[in-house]
Amino acid sequence: MKIIIIGTGTVGSNLGKGLAAKGHEIVFGTRDPQSDKMTNLLAEIGANASALSIAEAMAASDVIALAPPSAAVPDVIAQGGDLSGKILIDTTNRFAPDAKTSAAEEFAALAKGAHVVKAFNTIGAEHYLNPVIGGQAITMFICGDDANAKEIVGGLVAELGFDLVDAGPLGNAEHLESLARLWITLMRDGMGRNMGFRLLR
Repeated sequence: MKIIIIGTGTVGSNLGKGLAAKGHEIVFGTRDPQSDKMTNLLAEIGANASALSIAEAMAASDVIALAPPSAAVPDVIAQGGDLSGKILIDTTNRFAPDAKTSAAEEFAALAKGAHVVKAFNTIGAEHYLNPVIGGQAITMFICGDDANAKEIVGGLVAELGFDLVDAGPLGNAEHLESLARLWITLMRDGMGRNMGFRLLR
């Protein structure tokens, strides 16, 4: 599958590495496809990765992972043009206690006709490469309103080795964003980054 990743920070680069290792074709969308940072990242990943401008990348596939800072996502969506029918994977987190809706729901309102799925936001990005702690797969929660989009994103989650849990409609994205805030709070309070959530059933 050709997967577009917008953003080359820790989240975008590790997600690209993990998915490329599973055989997917990764196209990074970035402001400067020729930068030294981008060149080094592509060399590290190998033949399964390339880079284009943000607008060019978003036109190249129907599966797009949004991995820039959350404040930059509205501009990214604007550069994407007509996103009707495309799957947007929102990996971002926003730390605004006065927000009335989740970031994912706001992005869905901006990306008319796109199918937004919240995923990959509740764990440190280094765990995309090996989502196992203490012999157990970390649970990755996803949510969204389109069943086909969730099936595709859920498949990627499972391919990477996570324990997949469908957390329902996109209206539940605020709970996933709260879970991310809890992970960050625990990490900063001394638990470190080598921990994650596991749903037992």
